[in-house]
Amino acid sequence: MFAVVGGIKGGAGKTIVATNLAVIRAAAGRDVLLVDGDDQESATLWSATRNEVLGGANRLTSIHLTGRGTRDELQRLAAKYDDIIIDVGGRDTTTQRAALTVADILLLPFPPRGPDIWTIEKVTHLVKEVRSVNTGLRALAFLNRADRVGADNAVASALLNEAEGIELLDVRVGDRKAFPNAFSNGLGVGELKRPNPKAVAEMEGLYQALFETVLV
Repeated sequence: MFAVVGGIKGGAGKTIVATNLAVIRAAAGRDVLLVDGDDQESATLWSATRNEVLGGANRLTSIHLTGRGTRDELQRLAAKYDDIIIDVGGRDTTTQRAALTVADILLLPFPPRGPDIWTIEKVTHLVKEVRSVNTGLRALAFLNRADRVGADNAVASALLNEAEGIELLDVRVGDRKAFPNAFSNGLGVGELKRPNPKAVAEMEGLYQALFETVLV
């Protein structure tokens, strides 16, 4: 499986989503490659911290890869790993487009707030353009950093459900402190010494929706 955790706006939580999915997938016995496709290199810093914290217990391989050569390099690496998960920057970059030409899945985290939801039309346009090259690409959206209460979640879900070419997953991941806390320590949210049960359940729900429902 080859998934790009992407979009065209920063702050949506893409890196935390990508790293957590990679951790869960590796724990399931899969040989996973985490690719940092963002010039900010947040996933690379997370991976370096993880190596320091876990040492030999770290079952994840991570590389940094950007630019026009991304497509060819990913195709070369695909034969070596069970799964590749790519975290790309919060813009419509050359790296993201190159990765999407060979990806199975574009996973789109959307916070339920105006500036993020306003990008839906541009995202659908990106998906349409990429599908002219990669006809099998599936674009899956879900609410990330969702609010605990209020109407914004429902409004955002309705707009995403109407977006052309995008499938809305019945998953919500909340805006919880456990996620950045785990990330700053190079961990997945389920690897904390005192895991937040709700945060763990939400990320596991996203994992199951992606790997056990969509990719079957």
